[in-house]
Amino acid sequence: MSTGGEPMGVEGSSRRRGAGRTPGPARGPGEAIWLTMLLVDGFIVGLLSVVFLDVYVGSTPVPLSAVIGGLVNGVLVYLAALFTPDTRLRLLPVAGWVIAAIVALAPGPGGDVLVVGDWRVLLWVVLGVMVPVGMIWSGRLPEPR
Repeated sequence: MSTGGEPMGVEGSSRRRGAGRTPGPARGPGEAIWLTMLLVDGFIVGLLSVVFLDVYVGSTPVPLSAVIGGLVNGVLVYLAALFTPDTRLRLLPVAGWVIAAIVALAPGPGGDVLVVGDWRVLLWVVLGVMVPVGMIWSGRLPEPR
C-alpha cells in the first residue's frame, strides 16, 4: 500500500491526462470558430482527396490522395485537440470529411457517381477515417492550452 491508502501504482491515477476536466462544448467563441474552420477544412480535404483519387502514372493507378487525405485528417484532428478535450469535438474534421465522402459516394440525379467502386475507394475511406480515429484512440494527442 502507498502512503495515501491507495494500492501501489494507483496513486498517480488521479493525475491522468484530462482528469478533472469536464468534457463539453468549446470554452469560448474563438475556440468555436477554430473548430468550425476545422470542420470545413475536413470537408475540403474530403472533396480534394476524392477529386484526385483517379490519378494514374502510366497505366498504374496511384491513390496518393487517399494517403495524403488520411494524413491531413490526422493533422486536423491534432489541431482540434489543441482546442478541446472533448473527443466528440476533436472528431469534427472527420465529420466534415465523412460528409464529403457521402456526397462523393452518392449517385447524382442521372445515376452518375464521382468514384467507381474499386480498391482505391476502399483505401480512401479506410485511411480517411482510421488515421484520425487511431490518433484519438491512442491517447497521444495534446491537451488543450
